[in-house]
Order: sequence, then structure tokens, then C-alpha cells
Amino acid sequence: MIGAPNSICITPGPNPVLFVGETTFPGRIFKLTLDGKVLGVIGRSGRRLKYFSGAHQLACPSENEIYAAETSNWRVQKLILHPQTK
Repeated sequence: MIGAPNSICITPGPNPVLFVGETTFPGRIFKLTLDGKVLGVIGRSGRRLKYFSGAHQLACPSENEIYAAETSNWRVQKLILHPQTK
């Protein structure tokens, strides 16, 4: 279940996905289909790499690349997601 969302990004292309960032706690980023099915969850609240403290802005040039700007951690993280094999 998504907590308090505060940022979204929809990827370009023929198969768009939606990324939703939560506020400072629990601080995760969700990857969803456009109809709301959760495809994955990234991170949690904190200061380490792949942890977030208020991902207040997201940029997603593709479904496997995300930039998350955090106000509380004063940084931008670039994340490369590796597609799962079936």
C-alpha cells in the first residue's frame, strides 16, 4: 500500500509505467502499471544509497532509469533498474 504520495512520473514510449514517490516516511518509490498494478517497490526511508527521505521530484526517461530528488537528504539519486528475467 502506498503511503502519502508526493511525486509521480510517467515514462515515455509505447508501454508507459508510472513511478510514485512517498513522503519522508516510509520513503519508498513504487513502480506501477497505468491501471494501478504494483510492479515493484524501491528503497525505504533513510540516508543510504537507494534509501529516500522525501523523494519530492522524480524524472523517468525510461522504465529502467529514475532520477529521484530528495529534499531532506539534499541530493539527487540516479537509479538503474535491471529487468527481471522470466
